[in-house]
Amino acid sequence: MSNQEKRIKSGLAVTAAHLKLCDDNLGRAEADSRNEFVEKAIEFYTGYLNAARNPRFFDEMFTSEAQKKVEILSKTMGTGQYKIAVELAKLSRLLTEHLGLDGSKLRLIHQQCAEEVKQLGSVPEFGKHGGRN
Repeated sequence: MSNQEKRIKSGLAVTAAHLKLCDDNLGRAEADSRNEFVEKAIEFYTGYLNAARNPRFFDEMFTSEAQKKVEILSKTMGTGQYKIAVELAKLSRLLTEHLGLDGSKLRLIHQQCAEEVKQLGSVPEFGKHGGRN
C-alpha cells in the first residue's frame, strides 16, 4: 500500500489467538504494525486464491525467497573463501621464504600443483604426491 492511500476503518473483529499470531509474526512479515501485517496477509491470500488464474504466483514468490537465500549464502561463502585465501597466501609466503625458493622454482611448483588438481578433477587427495602413491 502506498503512503498516499487513506486507510478506511472497517471494524474488523478477530480473536485473541489471531491477534497473538499477528503480533508474534510482525517481524517475520517485515511489518511495522498489525494493519500492515493484515494488509500483507490479504494480498498474499488473494494471490493464493487467484493462483489458478496466475500459475506464476508461486513461482514468483518462491523465486524471490530463493534469491534472497542464495544471496546470503553467496556472501557467506565469499567471505569464507576470502579468509581461506588470505591464510593460504600467508602460509605460502612463509614456506617460500623459509625454504628460500626463488621465483622460477615457485612457478614450477605452482604449475605442477595446478596440473595435479586438474587431473584429480579439482579434488586433491592429501598424502599423495604428484597424483601418485
